[in-house]
Amino acid sequence: MRTESITLAGGSDEDVLTRLGEYAIDRGYAEEGYVDALLEREANHPTGLDVPTKGFGIAIPHADPDFVTEAAALVGLAPPGEVIEFTSMDDPDQTVEVEVVILLLVNETEGYTTFLSNLAKLFQADEFATLVRRRDGDGLLGLVVDRCIEGDA
Repeated sequence: MRTESITLAGGSDEDVLTRLGEYAIDRGYAEEGYVDALLEREANHPTGLDVPTKGFGIAIPHADPDFVTEAAALVGLAPPGEVIEFTSMDDPDQTVEVEVVILLLVNETEGYTTFLSNLAKLFQADEFATLVRRRDGDGLLGLVVDRCIEGDA
């Protein structure tokens, strides 16, 4: 699985997802049509998640594996002092102020549930919250790789 950390330019959730999706296509992780699939998936199944115990919000967007050509996880960070409003996965009538967007590009579903479970555990780790506050994309990416891709959270 390819992994990268990216500083987001800010804007709306749709702007951020469009730019991340286009980035994934440019890098060869996805094919044309991915951005539309990503936006449609997010509209129908929002991924904004508030982590109130740690004081940050996160989004975990993804789309149909048929558009993914190479598995990847892109960790995007909102610019310092900024957040991106995503619709809450828990209540579609609410928004979540998101500081981290983890775009998951999966082309097979085997192991995906374990990955998501490990990711959810990682969101509760003090070290993860500290790195979010520092806007340390490389540090966050290292934790995702160590605890969700190569090991257990």
